[in-house]
Amino acid sequence: MGTERNLQIGVFIIDTVLLIIFVAGFYKLMCHFSPQTVEGIENLPWLLFIYTLSFVFSSLLFPSLIQYRLIKWEEVFIRVLTTGSMMFLFLSLIIVLARPKYPFPRAFLFYSILTYIVYLLAERLIIRKMLMRIRANKRNLKKIVLIGNEPTIYQLYDIFDTPIYGYDIIGTFYDGDCPNKKMVDKHLGGVGDIYGWLTENHAVNEIYGYFPKEQHNTINMISKFCDNHLIRFYYIPAIDVFKGNMTFDMIAGIPVIARREEPLRMTKNKIIKRVFDFIFSLLVLTILFPWIFIWVAIVIKIQSPGPIFFLQERTGLDGKIFKCIKFRSMKVNKEADTAQATKDDPRKFPFGDFMRKTNIDELPQFINVLKGDMSVVGPRPHMLKHTEEYSHLINRFMVRHFAKPGITGLAQVSGFRGETRYIDQMEGRVQKDIEYIENWTFLLDIKIIFKTITNMFGKEKGNAY
Repeated sequence: MGTERNLQIGVFIIDTVLLIIFVAGFYKLMCHFSPQTVEGIENLPWLLFIYTLSFVFSSLLFPSLIQYRLIKWEEVFIRVLTTGSMMFLFLSLIIVLARPKYPFPRAFLFYSILTYIVYLLAERLIIRKMLMRIRANKRNLKKIVLIGNEPTIYQLYDIFDTPIYGYDIIGTFYDGDCPNKKMVDKHLGGVGDIYGWLTENHAVNEIYGYFPKEQHNTINMISKFCDNHLIRFYYIPAIDVFKGNMTFDMIAGIPVIARREEPLRMTKNKIIKRVFDFIFSLLVLTILFPWIFIWVAIVIKIQSPGPIFFLQERTGLDGKIFKCIKFRSMKVNKEADTAQATKDDPRKFPFGDFMRKTNIDELPQFINVLKGDMSVVGPRPHMLKHTEEYSHLINRFMVRHFAKPGITGLAQVSGFRGETRYIDQMEGRVQKDIEYIENWTFLLDIKIIFKTITNMFGKEKGNAY
């Protein structure tokens, strides 16, 4: 723990020094290339002081994550964005309170923070690579022991045995025959031998163990020993009742295991996704939508008398019903709420067919996103009739409603777009939707959006008709 703490302090010092260098350099560049952006900034020392102070505040609230051994790149990216956003808020507050009568340097503040986010991300990745290289060379190692003979322990062994994470597996303790050859090579005895071994070998940082119910006494003895010798003890529960990702939680001191991991249940992830949805949809509706609406409305009226928009009840988050908004791409008909569009569907008028193939008909759904009924990315919402039908035909179909429906989704960019003529096509779509729910990250949303855009202008059209 001391080593991890020292690393965190070291990263903080490096961050602070590089921040000072960045701010000084950025200020000098702006003075030379864009003097108007530094109006209202009296001197460089004052600037360095408030930026450093804001960074310190941000770091106290959201410290660096890169020193941790098992950390995803996406988490580092989100933490950098969070740090930059908090710095912007702190800087704005300090400037307003300290110098209310002076011009507010909005341009300098915005551009400097935007550039600093990129700068900090690059720094984080470089430090991360350096730490991984150091650990791969058997330095900064954490010594661990694994106990048990079951699949979860095998998986942990393979993870900890990856050199770049910096774990040194001292040994394994288990009863019976073990199919994992690496664990066999590190075998030091049975589960009953661990306590005696620990009394003679204190150079252990962490212990991970799986124990059958009848070995509760062994668990208690090991736990007490670890508490008295500064060793962290992790008990591995028997969780093979479920397959796939799961999540652990505590309810009033009672440990519970959720059927699946849902990143979007976390408040911070909900905020990140909602803020992005709001900003993205607002930009689309104010910049792009008005121009497209004018000519789309004219062509629709010429080719097919009737309303410009088509509103349809669809199944949303947690099974709630909402009105999905689209540009009308079909002639007014009685089957609009019951039958899917097909390749040569006679209900479509020519321009409607073009809109469906290019996704233009989906553009008004950004109004749904702005309202909060939908998200930019998520499982596509279905007609109520199809939700009723498929919920009885396809296992886990309703799981897809644990997330807000989206304009586009992982299923759509994975080849499951448009008409689902066969049951296996819908099963594939559901599988991808659940994969999205269980593995959501902000970067995954960005990747899906870019993939959707490239598909719109590429050859991949799927069953979009």
